Amino acid sequence: MTVKRFVIFLIIWSTSIPLSVSAQSYYSLKEAKAIPPDSVFYLSLSRNKLSEIPSEIFIYTNLIGLDLSKNRFGAINPSILGFKNLEILNLSKNRFEVFPKLLFKLENLRELRLGSNDLTYIPNSIYICPKLEVLDMYNNPIRTLGTGLNRSKSLIELDLRGLMFNSKKQSEIRDMLRGVEVLFDAPCNCTD
Repeated sequence: MTVKRFVIFLIIWSTSIPLSVSAQSYYSLKEAKAIPPDSVFYLSLSRNKLSEIPSEIFIYTNLIGLDLSKNRFGAINPSILGFKNLEILNLSKNRFEVFPKLLFKLENLRELRLGSNDLTYIPNSIYICPKLEVLDMYNNPIRTLGTGLNRSKSLIELDLRGLMFNSKKQSEIRDMLRGVEVLFDAPCNCTD
């Protein structure tokens, strides 16, 4: 077999092998277009100056992880609910001012990253997100955690670093969320 035929064989063979779901190799949109859509499990559209989800990604119906960080999103289109298998969603470093409650309808969502936005509260209804294990609220101007977090049956990690809480408030939050690993920065010398 010639080298050229061998290379062509390898290309065809490699695109026909399903990727391991646990590989967590995020493809760019350009890379994803070069392989069969049902083989794309992790997609990154980070740093693309997007304010809405491009319609062309909805062919990737098997997505488990979607990285939309470092864009210009202020809201999420309901079309995202078409990703029935989505477990990991990164919306960090966008322009959210209102917590996107629509995401609670993603029944398989385990990890939601909303760090470095402009969110001031965590909705009470967060507990209806049935499988949410990791919530990243890093560096948001959170004023209230609401009452929904302590009703969550699946939450195991909450990232509140970058928020200013004194040691008393940090203790209250840890007591409220027993069994949840809450990540804080060092306590501030501030009042409630």
